[in-house]
Amino acid sequence: MLNVTSYIHPIRTYLPCTGAGRHINNTLLGLASQESINLQLLCSQQWLQADGKLDLRSPLRDIPLKTFPFPENLTERLWKLTHFPKMDSYLSAKTDWLFTPMETYIPVSRCPVAVTIYDIQAFETDLPWSNTRQHRWFRYKWSQWIYKALANYRVVFTISEFSKRRMIELLGADANKIIVVGCGVEQSFYDIASIDPVRLERPINNPYTLVIGGLRLKKGADFVLNVAKGLLNANSNIQIVVAGDSEPEYIVAAKDLPNVKLLGIVPDNDLPRLMRCASSLLFLSHYEGFGIPAIEAMVVGTPAVVSNRASLPEVVGTAGIVVEPEDTAAIIDILIQLEENSQLRQDYSQRGKEHAKQYTWSRCVNIVQKAFYEFN
Repeated sequence: MLNVTSYIHPIRTYLPCTGAGRHINNTLLGLASQESINLQLLCSQQWLQADGKLDLRSPLRDIPLKTFPFPENLTERLWKLTHFPKMDSYLSAKTDWLFTPMETYIPVSRCPVAVTIYDIQAFETDLPWSNTRQHRWFRYKWSQWIYKALANYRVVFTISEFSKRRMIELLGADANKIIVVGCGVEQSFYDIASIDPVRLERPINNPYTLVIGGLRLKKGADFVLNVAKGLLNANSNIQIVVAGDSEPEYIVAAKDLPNVKLLGIVPDNDLPRLMRCASSLLFLSHYEGFGIPAIEAMVVGTPAVVSNRASLPEVVGTAGIVVEPEDTAAIIDILIQLEENSQLRQDYSQRGKEHAKQYTWSRCVNIVQKAFYEFN
C-alpha cells in the first residue's frame, strides 16, 4: 500500500466549482477509494470548521486530514520565494508521495512530489491579454516557482497533450516526467443522455446554443457576441444561452441583443439539463488546458462547436466541429444547420457519445495511481 499525502486549497474544491476543482475532487475521491492507496489531505488550519473537518461544500471533507498552523497565502509565498518553511515535519515518516493536485511549490525532502499543472497560460505570449500589466505580473509570479517544480518534482501531471507540449516548448520541461491524465465527466451527464429533451424543463422556448463559462474575454465573449448579432441579421430563431459568471462590459453589451440570455452562475446539477436541451454547444474559448464542457456536451448527445485554439481540437477530435472563431459567418451557418438538419445533428450526437467514452474519472485515477507506483 502507498501512503499519499495530498496538499490542497480547500476553497477550490467547494461546489459548485471550476473544471480544475472538479478534477481535484474526482481525482482525490478516486484515490481515496483505492485499496492500494492510503490517502491523507494536508491544508492550512484556517480551513477547519467547528467539527474539525472541511466545509460542507467540499466533497473531500470525509477524507482524513492533517493541518499546519500557518495561513495558506503567506505560507505559499514563502515556499515559492525562500523554500521555507520545510514541510517534512507535517508528513509521516511512512509517506511515499506528496501530491498537490493544483499548481504550487512545496519544499520537502522526505518523499518525492507529484504536481498537477493544468496549463501554462501564464507563459503564452500571443493571447489578447498576454501583454497586459495583470498578465505580466501573473507570469512573473509563476516564474518564481514553476521552474523549480519542473526540475525538482518527480512527476508532473497535466490534462492534455497540448499542455504537455507547451511545457516542453516554453519551459524546457522534461517530457519523460510529464504524464497526461485527461479529464472525466460526472455521472449526471450520462444519466440525462437517454432522456428525451422534450420532457425536460428548458431555460427558454426557442432553440438555443449553450455557452459555458460566462461571457468573458478568455472564453471568447467577443466571438460569441458577433455570432449573436449575425444570428439576428439572419433572422434565425436560435438563441444564445450563457451559463456562468460574465464580465461587466459583456453584460452591458448583451443587453442590446435580445437573442442572448445570461443565466449567471448555475448549480452543477442544472448543467446536464441545460446541455441536453441545447441544439449545440458553442465553445469559442481563446485558451483551455482541456475544455471539459466539450466532452460533457458529447456525453449528453449535444454537438460541440469549438474554436481551433489551444487544446480544444485535440479534445474533440473528429467528433466535434472545430471552427475559426473569427469566421462568424461560418459559425452561424453551422449553428443553423445543426438546428434544422436533424440527420446532421444526430450524426454528431452519435460520434460525440462514442468519442467521449475514453474520458472518465476512473481512467484519470488509474493513470495517477499507476504513475505513483512506476515512479516511486
